[in-house]
Amino acid sequence: MQSPNPISLSSLTSILTALEVCSDESVYAPGYIQPHGMLLMLQEPHLTILQISENVEQFFGISAEALLGQPLQRLFSGAQVQRLASYLAEDNLELCNPFELKTRRFAQTDWQRKNQTFRGVMHRMVDGLILELEPQQLIKSTDSTQLYHRLQVAIANFRNATNLTNLAQTLAKEVKAMTGFDRVMIYRFKVDDSGVVIAEEKQSHLESYLGLHYLAIDIPAPARKLFYRNWMRFIPDINYIPVCLIPTNHPLTNTPLDLSNSVLRGVSHFHIEYLQNMGVGGSMTISLLNDKRLWGLIACHHYSPKLVDYEIRKACELLGQFASIELVHQQEREFDVYRTQVKAIQDELQQTLLQDDNFIEQVLIRDSSQLLDLVHAQGAAILLDAHLTLIGQTPSATQVQELVKWLVQHKGEQVFSTDSLSRLYPEAKAFKDQASGLLAISILFNHVKQKSYHIFWFRPEQIQTVNWAGNPQDAIAINEIGEMQLCPRKSFEMWKETVRETSWPWEVAELEAATEMRNTLMLAVLEFSQIALEQAAEQAAIASRAKSQFLAKMSHELRTPLNAILGFTQLINRREKIPSEFQEDLGIISRSGKHLLTLINDVLEMSKIEAGQLELTENSFDLHQLIHSIRDMVALKALEKGIDLITEQHSSVPRYVYGDKSKLLQILLNLLSNAIKFTTTGSVTLRFQALTGRVGSINSLHSISTDDSKPIITLHVEVENTGCGIAQSDIETVFEAFTQTEPGRHVQGTGLGLSISRQFARLMGGNITARSTLNQKSTFICEVLLSLVSSVDIIAPETTRTVIGLEPGQPNYRILVAEDLRENRLLLVRLLKLVGFQVCAVENGKEAIALWSEWHPHLILMDIQMPVMDGYETTRQIRVSEGGKEVVIIALTAYAFEEDYTTSIQAGCNDHITKPFTEAILFDRIAHYLEVRYRYKEEALPGLDQQILLQKSLTAKDLQVMSPEWIIQANQAALDLNDAKLYNLIAQIPNQEQVLANALKSLVDNFQLEAIAILTQT
Repeated sequence: MQSPNPISLSSLTSILTALEVCSDESVYAPGYIQPHGMLLMLQEPHLTILQISENVEQFFGISAEALLGQPLQRLFSGAQVQRLASYLAEDNLELCNPFELKTRRFAQTDWQRKNQTFRGVMHRMVDGLILELEPQQLIKSTDSTQLYHRLQVAIANFRNATNLTNLAQTLAKEVKAMTGFDRVMIYRFKVDDSGVVIAEEKQSHLESYLGLHYLAIDIPAPARKLFYRNWMRFIPDINYIPVCLIPTNHPLTNTPLDLSNSVLRGVSHFHIEYLQNMGVGGSMTISLLNDKRLWGLIACHHYSPKLVDYEIRKACELLGQFASIELVHQQEREFDVYRTQVKAIQDELQQTLLQDDNFIEQVLIRDSSQLLDLVHAQGAAILLDAHLTLIGQTPSATQVQELVKWLVQHKGEQVFSTDSLSRLYPEAKAFKDQASGLLAISILFNHVKQKSYHIFWFRPEQIQTVNWAGNPQDAIAINEIGEMQLCPRKSFEMWKETVRETSWPWEVAELEAATEMRNTLMLAVLEFSQIALEQAAEQAAIASRAKSQFLAKMSHELRTPLNAILGFTQLINRREKIPSEFQEDLGIISRSGKHLLTLINDVLEMSKIEAGQLELTENSFDLHQLIHSIRDMVALKALEKGIDLITEQHSSVPRYVYGDKSKLLQILLNLLSNAIKFTTTGSVTLRFQALTGRVGSINSLHSISTDDSKPIITLHVEVENTGCGIAQSDIETVFEAFTQTEPGRHVQGTGLGLSISRQFARLMGGNITARSTLNQKSTFICEVLLSLVSSVDIIAPETTRTVIGLEPGQPNYRILVAEDLRENRLLLVRLLKLVGFQVCAVENGKEAIALWSEWHPHLILMDIQMPVMDGYETTRQIRVSEGGKEVVIIALTAYAFEEDYTTSIQAGCNDHITKPFTEAILFDRIAHYLEVRYRYKEEALPGLDQQILLQKSLTAKDLQVMSPEWIIQANQAALDLNDAKLYNLIAQIPNQEQVLANALKSLVDNFQLEAIAILTQT
């Protein structure tokens, strides 16, 4: 029968779900029971009656109210109550059910006095114990032997079933034969919780329900939960009169009594009316479970009241449990046939994909028929990293691309399936003839440039006719105020629905095949990616080795001549009588060499950071002294520019701390130097504060190796300047390596300082951030973690003094110099002889071994890179020679990487000095290993040049004595970093303006060309 359908079924389903009024409480705790038995709620351990069904008087002649608060022994003998109490010690009460209880009925006349036998079951709940009793005399006993044979026959028939339909029909037939119900149906739930009758056994005069579909609300969600928990639901008389519980609520909790596990539990009025409309007089329902879900029901209907005894009910329950297992096995057997076919296709695709992993797309296209057969699809789309290929019947390329976007944004599932795509994605109506059904597998690599891989399978629209048990719209009624509400359907006459925009549903085995295909595709993609990564890694390794070799070579080539430049400068400075013009020239050479060394060190530090080789060198130090030292280091620069240098030190800053002093010094010097560099007027303020523990701003991506036994503080440092400021868009840019802002491009530097400083801070458990207002000020905030120590942990640094000779009374120490570069060899020989050591020099490792064997020096200064034989091999051969273990060997190399130090030690060197070295380091190492005592030059304490301190700070107005053309030339020379041209221009300043000339010359000598550029701006 076809009825008009003004509301689509999908919309109707949503409406019905929203209107569903069947609450958990109305199902689990209705407050009443069915009258074919009675119920008592007992309190342990004395089995006191707290609640009881009102019909107890019908069986015992005592009112329910009179029994409340009484022990159970009031109804049964002490021996029987004691037996029940012994059952309570069992872990599983179900093993004790059922049991018999006998008593005598209490009445006024002897003719009413007779024995009473009850069938009892018990089950525990949170707040008590429920005892249910059914009178034995009302139940016709069933022969247990006959029942056993009946079960044997039923189970044998289950095992002989050839398919799922045959098994379901056999189950319906056996249950009907055992129970005698008029109709027995096997009802199967679908994915949307609606159901369909797949088998039926009935009286011949009844109309058939086979193949009819039922709405999900016919068995509401709370009822489905109970069917999953309990195997059996028995209603012998649909038209029963409910028996109330006395009292209505649990007396201890004042809540309705939970009857979830009760055999006698009352039935919701909605379900009663539903069954009455079907004409049912009695019913019994047995659950069928599959893999922890409710698969279906054995629904038994009788068209008059029907009381089934306990033994038959339990036999049917057992039959349902066994049938559940057989249903699973039968489904698996049917799936196995399909899986065998799929596996052949799957294996072929998998083998081909894994063999030809570089050509995933080509393999899938070549084997397109197998790809479609894999899940019984008529079309497929392959989207591999934005490249789309269509196979068979599919939507257009544009439609598929839009569909992929929708799926990724709204679903994002690894395996997605639907047999009605247009319900979820309305745009799919346009291509329903190609893709009403969709099965998709996706692999998303969001962390790798949003790469993704997809295979979509399509099924076309399949117009179907669904037979419903009554018109679903009849489940909706309009109440007196015009609102929709649910009502039990009154007609169950077949109602046909034509289903459109739907494909054949995807079976479980097909979903499994798609999942397996995704795994195969994942392996192929990962294999392909692995090969690509290996190739990229190999190229990166080659590039990294080349870069490391280049940096090492450049380090050696730059440091070696720089060692001679700085070394001979120090050597010349030892002379007492040096002409003043030479002293100035030597100062320029020394400053230039140190500046060049700083640039080299910056590049090497950055290469270590990139290679992840940066490590902390921690020790105890005086933080207050470090702060004063830093201020002194930059005071002259600030004074020369006329900038106020302000230090604000909070009382919380401790004096003695443990951490990497060298890196902290480098961080703060960089921040202060930058602040002074970019400030023309105003001030630079350095603020220090100590915060307890690790604060929120500390960078969590890095850790420090501070001693856990010492308290940890956060040193908070702010460097604020009134300079040119930084645009908000450039705040993070200034921390990037080799990157400078527009103002920074006009000053000297590599652009590495801030990047290195931030990495140092992060290595020390902190970070560096910045805030700025353009053309007003900038503030750089540094936070690092330090440990607190006591003053006894501090080792006082020795004052650096100039060595002029050896104390008398010491041995004649022999030192061998192995150095291939003549300039460095000559420098070491002169310096060591000047102090008083006996020195011999060679230019390669082979000569070094020969001279060592003959001369037996106390110490060898071993260059690493030498012709004929390098320093590593020379050291190894000396160590294995007789007496070679005693000699001190110090590696002297222009290589500056950590691995160079490690390799030197492994080769047998006692220590390692990096070129260019200072006299102090060289003499200190010699003294450490040979226990040498030196004589030192008496020197005055260092101080700032008073003439410079008193010198007038320059302003742009001071330069007005020169012509506009001169100022323009000076500005251009400063921007071009052309110090030679600046010296020529300074020479043009008149003699009466010597203060101006000296001030500008001082700026050039100290590489402060940015200050000149700013002063000469027009």
